[in-house]
Amino acid sequence: MEQALTGFKVKSTTEGLYLVGSILSLDSQSLSGMSFLSNALNYQATQNPSLVTTEETLKILEAWRKKPKALVCQYNRPFSIGRLKIELLPSGSILGGASLNVEIEPGRFVLYAPHILWQRNATARKLQLKKAQTLILGTNHPDPHCIMPKRRKEKDRLASAVKEAISRDEYPVILCSQVPTAQEICHLLNQQGISCAVHNRIYRLNRIYESCGSELGPFHLYHPRKGYKKPIILPVPAGLRARFPLPDGPLFYIEDSLSKSLPPQAFSAIDERFYISATSDPKDLREAIAEVSPEELYFFGPYAKSYVKAFADQAKEVRPLYQNGQPTLF
Repeated sequence: MEQALTGFKVKSTTEGLYLVGSILSLDSQSLSGMSFLSNALNYQATQNPSLVTTEETLKILEAWRKKPKALVCQYNRPFSIGRLKIELLPSGSILGGASLNVEIEPGRFVLYAPHILWQRNATARKLQLKKAQTLILGTNHPDPHCIMPKRRKEKDRLASAVKEAISRDEYPVILCSQVPTAQEICHLLNQQGISCAVHNRIYRLNRIYESCGSELGPFHLYHPRKGYKKPIILPVPAGLRARFPLPDGPLFYIEDSLSKSLPPQAFSAIDERFYISATSDPKDLREAIAEVSPEELYFFGPYAKSYVKAFADQAKEVRPLYQNGQPTLF
């Protein structure tokens, strides 16, 4: 079902968002034509369209041995696909991450922003937003009312905990997402004059970050059989057990959300948790919405319905995007 608003239609399916009447889709998995890829984390192995994405995103995919067909685009360089004029804007979260600003007709814009970070991440381009009549946001935190601790305070707390452990001749093991959190932690420790050892998956990504201008500081490739007098950063997806033995040392875990707590059976003895999200929490989303000042606001993803209720006062029209033919957009 498609509902026309603004003379523009978007259909939400299990494969992603599809711009009806255009060859362009948004973060789709297997639709034909061209698909805008907002960041490397959204790439799916089943994806077969040609991608519209950034050079940095392609470099990350290559580190994961993915080589999709792609139209490489730079930020703030508008170009046309069919009748649509589009522009990529930095999302603020991950290297190469982008939002898509679409001019559907002269002076009328749709901004697709699935993965934005309002608070500053020094290892990625600063978030950029533009005024748009329609704003489409992803829902990345389960609870639309949760307020994450300030990133700066949590990073300061992590740095203090690491330095305190080192003063006791203990070297923390830091568990976090391999990108973009690991790179931000490397940068944070470097600012404190602390070098670290990182897992091979993080090491490859760190090299890409450095080749694109991010200064992460000294880091070393972690070898399980080698002893280290420095913090060790390992990638562990939330909710999964480690697939390798954990080294000795205090165990620190970086949470992405207050609502996504790591199950207790995953690790027996996490010493400290820190809350450093790669995406904007609901409070910061309100700041982003105010800057865009949309007439129409849409949420998609598994938590869309609850976000629509919580953000009902943020625009004239606030609606969810549903999959599988349920009431959709525009």
